[in-house]
Amino acid sequence: MDGDDDGAWWRNLEGQRHMMARQWWIGGATVVSPSQGGHIVEEAIVARDILSLGRWRRWLGASHSLVSDVGASHPALFGQFQRDRFQEICKTLRVLNAVRDPEIGIPLSIQQYKLLTAPVLIARLINGHQHFLALRISEYLNLNPEVVVMHWACAKITASTAIHDGALLDILLDKLKLCKGISYAAVAAHADNCGKRKLAAMLVDHEPRSSKQIPLLLSIGEDETAFVKATESADTDLVYLVLFHVWQKRSPLEFLGMIHPKPLARDLFIAYARCYKHEFLKDFFLSIGQLQDVAYLLLKESWELGSNLAAGKGSGSPLQGPRIRVIEQAQKLFSETKEHTFESKAAEEHAKLLKVQHELEISTKQAIFVDSSISDTIRTCIVLGNHRAAMKVKQDFKVSEKRWYWLKAFALATVRDWDALEKFSKEKRPPTGYKPFVEACIDAGEKNEALKYIPKLTDPREKAEAYDRIGMAREAADAAAEAKDSELLGRFKLSFPQNVTATLDAIRDRFPFQG
Repeated sequence: MDGDDDGAWWRNLEGQRHMMARQWWIGGATVVSPSQGGHIVEEAIVARDILSLGRWRRWLGASHSLVSDVGASHPALFGQFQRDRFQEICKTLRVLNAVRDPEIGIPLSIQQYKLLTAPVLIARLINGHQHFLALRISEYLNLNPEVVVMHWACAKITASTAIHDGALLDILLDKLKLCKGISYAAVAAHADNCGKRKLAAMLVDHEPRSSKQIPLLLSIGEDETAFVKATESADTDLVYLVLFHVWQKRSPLEFLGMIHPKPLARDLFIAYARCYKHEFLKDFFLSIGQLQDVAYLLLKESWELGSNLAAGKGSGSPLQGPRIRVIEQAQKLFSETKEHTFESKAAEEHAKLLKVQHELEISTKQAIFVDSSISDTIRTCIVLGNHRAAMKVKQDFKVSEKRWYWLKAFALATVRDWDALEKFSKEKRPPTGYKPFVEACIDAGEKNEALKYIPKLTDPREKAEAYDRIGMAREAADAAAEAKDSELLGRFKLSFPQNVTATLDAIRDRFPFQG
């Protein structure tokens, strides 16, 4: 059936019985008698069938109203028609009736409405500044009214050039609070674009999401407020956003003054500057009187200089001079406070050692001294045969005699200069005893050299263990017996060959004692 036939059929039906049915429905009749209302029921069934067949798409506005009235007053007449589908049709008809009003002027058919969709229709209404109707339709269709309220708020700000910001804020908040989760920041951004910066600042204060609030505060020049909000949020990303924004805009003095009373911002800036901005951080520490922190930065800077030297510079590099001066600056700063006496002394010794090592590298033409310890410096000098330099380092840094004997004994054993080692042992009675000489010879694998010094050990236990290390079981057992150490004898018994254990047992029987 084409469109013209449809229209003629319906007009004929309406002309015969429709008006009678309409009057009966509108009249509020609730009971239909067989004699009076049977034909009306038939017309309702025909109307239901028309709906289910889809012929309702071509009805006029008056017929839309009739179907809605029928559905609301007598839903039982449509019992076999899907309830949800019927409710959807009623909602569609009511929306179309509303927008077809002459004051609105959107003559949509049902098919056009379905293709257009409700959100697009609402968008057209708000673009025509029909915000109230758009809001009612949104609520009626269970759509989010946020887009309507947002558009209204922006339009209100644009149009309200003569309203005071405080009064306008009250008007806006009264409507914006209708939508949970609405972006106050977006409305505030529009106010800022309209030149209402004060209103924008008041609106953004109601934005609950810091990630939207803080960038807008920065864009409208509310740096101090942004700092406060960022630190309250405890979001380090937002704090860094404010830090870098303010850093670019303000002078160093202003910037340092802003972050100093804000512990979180200050600590985050320090953490960043330690990695990337040493000079700026030094200025900051100097401005607040934290001289020791400046000194620590200088020490770190000296180590970075040392790393650059190790990356390919030759021995005695001239860059050691600036590095030494940096350490000396750190030493002076440490000396300003009584609490950092140790650090001051350590920095002084470090600079002094670097100077000595720098001179040694120049004289030996070998880049093997810088950044080694005092002990390693002495040992290296002896290995190279520069005993005078080794003695000078010992005297300059007040190395103890015991430490000196250990270092020199091992250094001579390293170069296997056994004659020099023996001569050194006879210079005077060693303050360490002969243990350094024994240990040095054994570590070098020289059993015969070790035997020159083991008998000179005064501690029987040390002597027993020395004999044990070079595999002399009988001598080790005798020394253990002299030490009256049964535990040591028991340990030797487990480690010595089977033919020696009988001897150990005899020794234990001869000297009954407790370990």
